[in-house]
Amino acid sequence: MTPRKQTKTRLGMWLPSVAIVVISWLIFWMAQGFPMACNLVSPCPSPDVRVAPALLYGGMMLAPLIAVILMSLVRSPVGWLVRLSYVALVVLAVVGYAVINFSGGYGVDAPFLAGLLGICGTAVLAYLGIAALRRETSAAPLFSSK
Repeated sequence: MTPRKQTKTRLGMWLPSVAIVVISWLIFWMAQGFPMACNLVSPCPSPDVRVAPALLYGGMMLAPLIAVILMSLVRSPVGWLVRLSYVALVVLAVVGYAVINFSGGYGVDAPFLAGLLGICGTAVLAYLGIAALRRETSAAPLFSSK
């Protein structure tokens, strides 16, 4: 594999993970402004009730992101770790979005559905990263025949 093609493949392996994190953080930030539906029995929570889940899930997304980036830098990446990291990124994005919305009550409106579509779209980015991993591992032979 030529160095240029190898660089392109490695970039294709970690760039989707960075995109997943950035898109998720933007959607988490957008979800802070969603209107709250208050229960009749209890009082409305404070407007900043969604900040802690956003910071928690946004911070937890850094560990799989770092794992993907580090695996793209080594000569032969550990495939199961990269795939597990992509699965963890998508699960943290979806669960984080749900927790953020349910923490202060929610109403299903257009911004909520747009955020849900964006979060579910991170699965497509994870597929692109895993496809780049497959190209990387299939193109690099374990032993060179010299």
